[in-house]
Amino acid sequence: MPGFSAKIDGPVTFAYYGVQTMEGKDSIGVAEFREWINATSALSSGPDYREYAEFVDSAGFYTWISIGYWRGDAQRFSDWSSGPKHQSFWESPARLTQTSGYFREVLQTPAERLETLYSDAAMCAGANGGTVPMSSPIQEHNYWGSMRDRIRASGNDALLSSSSASAARSTSTQERHGRVLISGKANLATIRSGEHYEGLIGREKEIYDRELVPSVVEGMLYLRDNPVESGCYSCRHMTETTHSGDTLERKFAVAHFVSLRHLEVWSESHPSHLKIFNRFIEMAQELKGAIKLRLWHEVLVTEAPAQYFEYLNCHEATGMLPYRESVFSSSSRS
Repeated sequence: MPGFSAKIDGPVTFAYYGVQTMEGKDSIGVAEFREWINATSALSSGPDYREYAEFVDSAGFYTWISIGYWRGDAQRFSDWSSGPKHQSFWESPARLTQTSGYFREVLQTPAERLETLYSDAAMCAGANGGTVPMSSPIQEHNYWGSMRDRIRASGNDALLSSSSASAARSTSTQERHGRVLISGKANLATIRSGEHYEGLIGREKEIYDRELVPSVVEGMLYLRDNPVESGCYSCRHMTETTHSGDTLERKFAVAHFVSLRHLEVWSESHPSHLKIFNRFIEMAQELKGAIKLRLWHEVLVTEAPAQYFEYLNCHEATGMLPYRESVFSSSSRS
């Protein structure tokens, strides 16, 4: 199958803002967060593109996330996040007294540390945001190692990391923290990988529902639950929604790895990923390439100063909280 890449020339800011609660998707905390993020993101300084998703985490907390993409000068995100509409909610003391928890995970990267791959040149997803031109079918595709070859910086940088997922602390969901900032990790590798399954019918839908989805879930649970073995700090498997929370026929996973090499090893050799990969290839061959399932991913390798993780009243197992080699409390940074 052909692969296409978004023609992104400048830097990109990826901002994941989330709310977590044991009270479910219809809770007051989720509604207030959704109203706030939608209003502030609509400002002229807001993101170029947004997507939304929901999932229930390992502790049973319903989580709703807004993912904003700012393309170009990183100052634009800073202007937005330091503005009064943002600060009035994010800095409010109420964030630390409610039953809901809130977090933001922000990654900023130059284009040479980013790669994207789409199975359909007409897809609107992630960093391409529907407005970035797509390439012709690319050569760096369909072989192990092609992911690294699509990251231009890898031509003169091994993108190594001295960090380790073995530094995990307590993952108790009973302990809550106030406002916590976590230092970045050298050459953190982040992948967001998804599928659009609108309109699947017949044999393709049967294979997708009965075989592919369970295999993907199995693989994502392995990454989530085995950080030391896999080198994966955090893995969230989510279903996309609209800005108001209505479910879409799209899923994706976001995973933070110690390094690009850790991601490569899992992709190339671990049974949980090979099961997904091989069954998809078998499906494509069985259906003679006539498939409606559309796949995409984006991979970025960010330097430590270009990462910002902040958690407000979140349980201990949230995101990067279990791996805080350096933790300090503070008012939020723009």
